[in-house]
Amino acid sequence: MKSNNNGFTIIEMVVAVGVFAIVITVSLAAFLNVSDIQRRAEALRVINDNLNFSLETMMREIRSGSNYVVGTGGTSLTITSGSGGNIIYRLNNSRIEKSAIGSPFIALTAPEINITNLFFIREPQPGPQIQPRITIVITGSAGEKTKIKLNLQTTISQRKLGP
Repeated sequence: MKSNNNGFTIIEMVVAVGVFAIVITVSLAAFLNVSDIQRRAEALRVINDNLNFSLETMMREIRSGSNYVVGTGGTSLTITSGSGGNIIYRLNNSRIEKSAIGSPFIALTAPEINITNLFFIREPQPGPQIQPRITIVITGSAGEKTKIKLNLQTTISQRKLGP
């Protein structure tokens, strides 16, 4: 009687399962790495979008405004807008807020963004034919599992000359 052995030996099966396990492990590690990169990119996009909106709002008012008053410790900025009303920017509960005098404060940054420091610096002192400049320094982070830290500094000058 003839024996027909068309199957795999135990050694062949162990080698095949081992190679399969190695390929799956490498593939899973690559997938998790790509997933982490995607989360970081999304957190960076959220930071970028929020801070672009916040800074653009502040820059528009600073460029066209006048009478810049930096609050105690540099933590707030009051501007007389081009239309004559006063506007205040401040940091409150890890968010940048804006208020027209007499109006409630409105958050300019999303809750996902954690602003730890907002600092305003005014220079030079007002005088004839001198454009005042405001430097804004922002420190914060975003992201739940993957924290993205940010440090941002920008300087804006007034468009018109004089105090």
